[in-house]
Amino acid sequence: MQGLEDLLDQFPLSNVIRTHAELTEQTPVAWSERLSGVGYPGRKFWDYPAELMYDEAGVLVGAMFVLIQAAIAETVSIVKRIYELNGQSIRKDAVMSLEAEINPKLGLSYVAIANGAANFYKHRFEWPEDWDESVSTQQQATINLVRVVGMSPKQDLADNVLSAVRAMANTSDGNIKDLAGLVVEKWRARLALHLRFQFALTQYP
Repeated sequence: MQGLEDLLDQFPLSNVIRTHAELTEQTPVAWSERLSGVGYPGRKFWDYPAELMYDEAGVLVGAMFVLIQAAIAETVSIVKRIYELNGQSIRKDAVMSLEAEINPKLGLSYVAIANGAANFYKHRFEWPEDWDESVSTQQQATINLVRVVGMSPKQDLADNVLSAVRAMANTSDGNIKDLAGLVVEKWRARLALHLRFQFALTQYP
């Protein structure tokens, strides 16, 4: 079992997410340049290329959250296995809360926000149009979370997923490229340290 926690210090998905983030950031730049050429008109005066670019930005950010969610799921699996090998058990939600950094204004962890944003992106078409009709318990939990982050059924995809970016980057603009480190890498490093101490594991060079 010694060495399993070392996997938390390894994050091969990091470069994948950062590469995707770099591509994602190019689209809002192109969109902004498009609008600057016509004097930054109000939303109802955007032309078709501007609308398309903004929609593409939403898809790219949403897909990035799904990549981050994959890393979260992997992390949960590693931690649960370490607990099992030590004769203990831990729930998924407990793992996601363990050593997770919190947005103090929202009272939500960055891990939970990223996971909720990914679920929104994947399942939004299954939700009722106003998000208020009867839904499953899991769907309602996700809806409640993303509302706290600033998402709304009245906003489009890009506005909603960018709300999650801002909630995690804790800035008005948000730095998409920093999310891999903020949400997963630093969290995994803290988890590895926590588990080594809790279960007296030895870190090998």
